[in-house]
Amino acid sequence: MAAGEDRRVKRTRAALIGAFDHLVLSGRRKRIRVADIVAEAKVGRSTFYEHYKGADDIHMAALARPFAILADAAAGHGDAARLAALLAHFWENRQRARESFDGRTGGKTTRLLASMIEERLGDEALAIPARLAALQLAEAALAPVRGWVTAEAPCTAEALARAICRCGEAMRRELASGGARAA
Repeated sequence: MAAGEDRRVKRTRAALIGAFDHLVLSGRRKRIRVADIVAEAKVGRSTFYEHYKGADDIHMAALARPFAILADAAAGHGDAARLAALLAHFWENRQRARESFDGRTGGKTTRLLASMIEERLGDEALAIPARLAALQLAEAALAPVRGWVTAEAPCTAEALARAICRCGEAMRRELASGGARAA
């Protein structure tokens, strides 16, 4: 692919993600459809499908950037201040966060985060296969976030961020030391 084409692809993907994000954050109550995204992005349907399989696919792509912060924390390399800012964003948009973390997209969200964590684990020797460790770390990070955005218990974003970061560090350490013992 030529450099000009690569820039166009990036620009088109950015426009589509931007349109999706705008629709998500505009407070709409109904489900976002491909027709809504292409209308907002001012591109054709065929252009959308050149880049994404459907609305769920772009939803996961849109979550990938903010989830990098959560994946770092879950994998034991978190920045509590950055994570607190992300959590505050989730709280401000908690209806959409609930929809993303539970329901019909909840499993996809967990798998997305687990894949991102698995990349961060690299070739580290672990007590269990890296994919299982990544799923464990993803669930450990998402469970309190799910509970928090559904208001099951009050907590500040800062306190939750510190807890997720500490938990990620401890779990990663234990999974790695278990890998050394199991070898």
